[in-house]
Amino acid sequence: MMKHFLPQFLALLAVLTALPAVNAQNDDHYWTHQYGAKGLLLNGAVIASTEDETAVFYNPGALGNGEDFGISFSFLTPTYAVLKTDGYLGRNTQANDSRLGLASNLGAVGFRPFRSHRWRAAITSFSRYKSGLSLREREVGAVDNEPSQIFIGNLEFKRSVSERWYGAGMAYRLTDNLSIGASQFFTFRSESTALSIQKEIVEKDNPYDLMLGWSSRFKYSLTAKGGMLTKFGLTANWGKVKLGATATTATYRYFTKRASYDNTDLRVYGRDSTVLLSNLTSAVLPDYKTPWSIGLGADFRIGRTRVSLSTEYFEHIPRYAVIDDKDDPFNGLANGNQAVETLVQLENRSVLNFAIGAQTRLRNEQSSLIMGFRTDFNQRIIDQQQQSMSFLSTSPSVYHLSLGSLFH
Repeated sequence: MMKHFLPQFLALLAVLTALPAVNAQNDDHYWTHQYGAKGLLLNGAVIASTEDETAVFYNPGALGNGEDFGISFSFLTPTYAVLKTDGYLGRNTQANDSRLGLASNLGAVGFRPFRSHRWRAAITSFSRYKSGLSLREREVGAVDNEPSQIFIGNLEFKRSVSERWYGAGMAYRLTDNLSIGASQFFTFRSESTALSIQKEIVEKDNPYDLMLGWSSRFKYSLTAKGGMLTKFGLTANWGKVKLGATATTATYRYFTKRASYDNTDLRVYGRDSTVLLSNLTSAVLPDYKTPWSIGLGADFRIGRTRVSLSTEYFEHIPRYAVIDDKDDPFNGLANGNQAVETLVQLENRSVLNFAIGAQTRLRNEQSSLIMGFRTDFNQRIIDQQQQSMSFLSTSPSVYHLSLGSLFH
């Protein structure tokens, strides 16, 4: 069995150096990462055309078309990612993220659990999201109508997201042309967002004498571990045409949920007036939500070329609170009522992403030229209910383009 699989495994390793042109590193968009050589090169247009163990994620119904035993690894795929956005954090600001690294990893093993060619199963582990965005800006200049004063402004922003999925799937071949399947996943998610703003006005002749100053820092983090998510899939094959459909549930039944926040606000009005607010505490994470989604795919031949299409719709999630906390930053030691409210809200807009890919077998019949394009529209709306965070209500959408070869 392993001897039969070895040529396929070596072929898979040979294409792990394929380089997608852009791999979104900015936020937890739904189509941020793709898996496996073909999934990367076709840019996710594989709902109807997946042919290996990555089907446990893309379309569990397609698991039924695999061999008795198979393995898919995507651990060593180098990528060079470039992300540039203008106006992300307000007018005349630019956020950049460029890095050389490895694409999100996936490992999956497929096998037949019963003595029947109609049943096939797979187990998998992969990084669903792993991204980060950072920005540092500084401005020094004269103050309007005050030629003797200097304005100094610093801004620093960081956001990171990480989510790991573990799961198993099974498919049943109803007929030689029709298969259905389902996958059950457990998700482990963490994310954090931090923003620091500092503004100062000083005298030009004595810059070490602070006239006005404002320093604000806000950071929150959350973890939602052990959430359950189910995916259903169907594939149909009629000669040169393949069709696929998927339905993915929202995440449910988190086993562990935690949140924390760090809030500091220091305002200096000359030498005689200073206002300070500082808090660092844990908080209850009431809920974390992900959307239902419906996916459709088609794959057909035109001469020597196979064209693949995929689209997936994600539902709207109304605004809800992930942190809603009231805490005394002075722990009851100061006189009077010092309780401060902190509210962090999230909302997801409905999104329809699509992908198109093409693969052409070259004349030597041992290699294929593959290209793909997909959208990765922003779905996240962040409303912190805080003035300093109001511009984080949007994050950029990304478009992906890939080109490479697959060798057999």
